[in-house]
Amino acid sequence: MVRIFNIIHKDNKISCNYEPEKSGKYGYVEIDTESMEIAKLTYSDYEYGKKMYVAQVRNKIEEAFRKNELTDEMYAVFF
Repeated sequence: MVRIFNIIHKDNKISCNYEPEKSGKYGYVEIDTESMEIAKLTYSDYEYGKKMYVAQVRNKIEEAFRKNELTDEMYAVFF
């Protein structure tokens, strides 16, 4: 599970912080809304699955943005 919070949509960018597995170790992601590519990234210091968590953040943000359902805080859960 990854918590996505401090979500801000301004101009053509969406920025947010994320926290993997209630670790207390936060990262930062900024996504370009035109390409849905990551424009800026600071990985969390959580030692496992760094790229996996960022991919989940990007996917969840893209899904919510396309559905016009961005909120201040969201969660992505892995199955």
